[in-house]
Amino acid sequence: MTTLLTIVLVVLAALLIGLILMQPDRSQGMVNNSNIFDNTKEPIEQLTEYIAIAFLVVAILFQIIR
Repeated sequence: MTTLLTIVLVVLAALLIGLILMQPDRSQGMVNNSNIFDNTKEPIEQLTEYIAIAFLVVAILFQIIR
């Protein structure tokens, strides 16, 4: 069981790193950022959020089982 969780954790970590690196650069500052208070997110941001939550859940499960 721990081997499976380890594999899932490594895959989720790799996906999370890749998704974070693929996100657009936000170094433009506060100027020209019209959707600061807009609740709509780009699909890549939503996917990153879901993968991060899955990573945290699997990491917690791994610690409980171990």
